[in-house]
Amino acid sequence: MTSRPPNPPDTAGSVDLVGIVKRFGETVAVNEVTLSIQAGEFVSLLGPSGCGKTTLLRTIAGFEQPDAGAVRIGGEEVTFASPQDRPTAMVFQSYALFPTMTVGENVAYGLRVRKLDKATIATRTAESLARVNLSG
Repeated sequence: MTSRPPNPPDTAGSVDLVGIVKRFGETVAVNEVTLSIQAGEFVSLLGPSGCGKTTLLRTIAGFEQPDAGAVRIGGEEVTFASPQDRPTAMVFQSYALFPTMTVGENVAYGLRVRKLDKATIATRTAESLARVNLSG
């Protein structure tokens, strides 16, 4: 009988922020934020306008680089990786991403860009809309 070493912790999909600081000139937008989000967790950032929520999200996505601290995604250091080299996506808050498209077309857009087949796009779009009670 052989013994196996214990499984390493599952970090796939986790997001870890360690001491994130972001300044714009003299303004401190994010001040030493440390946060761990496990895969499958649902997290909301709440606060008044200008408190750093969007700056923190932009830092996770790679659109902003922190002045101090580290960003790890899935256990991998990505602090200075470009947005396209991170397993993230960012959707900007707007009532219509593409106002000339239906809600379903907006939801399906990313799948079309990834060149998935039409049946997969239709199924995943319908599932996504149903999940947020927007079917039909």
